[in-house]
Amino acid sequence: MTADRGALAGALTGVIPGISWVLRMIARLRLVFQRVKNALSGRDNEQGPVPIPPVAETRPTRFVTYPATRSSFEKVGRLVLCLDGLALYSDSDGVLGVLLNGDIDAVLDGVQRDVMLPGGHRKVVGKARLSTSGKALNLSIGAVYYTVPLRHVLAVLDGRNRKAAVFIGK
Repeated sequence: MTADRGALAGALTGVIPGISWVLRMIARLRLVFQRVKNALSGRDNEQGPVPIPPVAETRPTRFVTYPATRSSFEKVGRLVLCLDGLALYSDSDGVLGVLLNGDIDAVLDGVQRDVMLPGGHRKVVGKARLSTSGKALNLSIGAVYYTVPLRHVLAVLDGRNRKAAVFIGK
């Protein structure tokens, strides 16, 4: 039966990458469990120490790992499509401003437009424009600079998402 396992292991080694390591670990675990079983049954000294085969050196993987870095952005709110246009909601302050429906296409074409105060007054509270890379919508309201990834804005406008995350730089 051991010869059959050896033949099976040899056949699988060429077919499944990393199978030889798995088979070695299974053999190690089998020996460890046998040792524990013998120790619990009181037969530990009868058979002598069970040899544990050495673990082969680990091969370098094809993946490169890097230490995790913190994002330079912090989520502070949501961008939601409403009747007037795209409304910017802050998690702490409520609605900060609205990019009107008539201005959305112009901003997406690269033109800077005003962000209005929600409600009937239509007071200008900030500006909206595309980022220099064209991958984000930047909104400056007061002294705060908000950014929303453009693919998330387009998903809200297309109706695929109800809202998009709004970030500020740390």
